[in-house]
Amino acid sequence: MINGKVIKAIIPARMTSSRLPGKVMLDICGKPSLQRVIERVRAAKLLDGIVIAITTNKEDDCLEEFCKAINCEYFRGSENNVLDRIIQAAKKSNTDVIVELTSDCPLIYWEHIDTLVDMHMKNYPYYDMTTNILTRTFPRGFDIRIVNIESLEKSFKEIDNELDFEHALTWIYLNPKGKQNYKVQNWDAPCPEFRPDIEVTLDAPEDLEFIRWLYGFEKQGYNLALTCRDVINLINTYPGEYAKISKVQRKDYFIELSETYAKQKNIEGAKQNEQIQGSDNRDRKARSRGRPRKS
Repeated sequence: MINGKVIKAIIPARMTSSRLPGKVMLDICGKPSLQRVIERVRAAKLLDGIVIAITTNKEDDCLEEFCKAINCEYFRGSENNVLDRIIQAAKKSNTDVIVELTSDCPLIYWEHIDTLVDMHMKNYPYYDMTTNILTRTFPRGFDIRIVNIESLEKSFKEIDNELDFEHALTWIYLNPKGKQNYKVQNWDAPCPEFRPDIEVTLDAPEDLEFIRWLYGFEKQGYNLALTCRDVINLINTYPGEYAKISKVQRKDYFIELSETYAKQKNIEGAKQNEQIQGSDNRDRKARSRGRPRKS
């Protein structure tokens, strides 16, 4: 707790991933991937807790049982409206400041979390959001978004499309219609961690093998905590291993959403033009009949 504000990590998780079903419970050197995430987040010093935001789907009952087994707080809510799931999880757990993380990042780094929390709280509540992804400088897989609960609730009332409910925070920092109403600050990677070309997320079978390979160094007794710099150094030392996943076709939701926003803007612009043209036509018809158009 900082300045009387409860700060918790909220991590959405589900078993029904389309590309790699059940990935959050896949084994990584003796532990489920989700447990790897939770253990690394628990190492952060500035958090008051962790909440796993699970869906209400029957397929996710196993995640509830898993959270109970490892004594981790959880909440169950909407599958598609991830924003609502996060907000309700925060309310139930009395969270004021949310550290939003994804469950497919088993190498998330606790010191990054502490750095960003400290950065956010020093300026609280001036910034709605503090992150390290507004400008991509860190490897993908170390993404952190910190947001005030009031800002999330405000965005919930403003969002006008399903995609921003699904992606949760994008209205605040990515959607042109939304982001103009919010203050967002970004933490750029220090030089040794500046590798935006690298991705170490759990998204495909190849990723699983690569992440197991990384954790293998820890299992073999090497003095590695698998920090962000450790991961980058291992990739630099063994480029052939990373090459195995570098060609995996991935969705870039930044590009996908940006294209969608552009299409929406074009559609809205076309509708406005139609309305204007329709109004002009009605005005011309009214004038041609020799009487004013009713207002």
